[in-house]
Amino acid sequence: MPSSHGAIAVIDDDHGVRAALCNLLDSAGYRSCRFSSGEEFLASDCMPVAVCAIIDLQLACMSGFELAERLALARPDLPLLFISAQVTPRQQQRASALGGALLAKPVDADTLLALLTACLLYGRP
Repeated sequence: MPSSHGAIAVIDDDHGVRAALCNLLDSAGYRSCRFSSGEEFLASDCMPVAVCAIIDLQLACMSGFELAERLALARPDLPLLFISAQVTPRQQQRASALGGALLAKPVDADTLLALLTACLLYGRP
């Protein structure tokens, strides 16, 4: 269910991961915008119109969870998906408490696209 408006924001400080995720999203018919930090995303024109955000937990400055907490105030309606190279039960619980799902890297494309569809249909994964 690709979006006819807005974009999927990909926030990851690894250029290769950002590029791969945006290529996947674009090939599935979604618009994507990419950011290397939470601060960059918060200051962007994409933040107010994004329809979902895919956020790496291990960002260089502001962590993915810190970004999610800021977004809960600025964009409480924005569905979130989290990604991380190392996933722990505590991180899973925190992601769930913030209303998002947490996927381990490398992210399975089919799983990501299924969760994205759920986000866009129901507002949560």
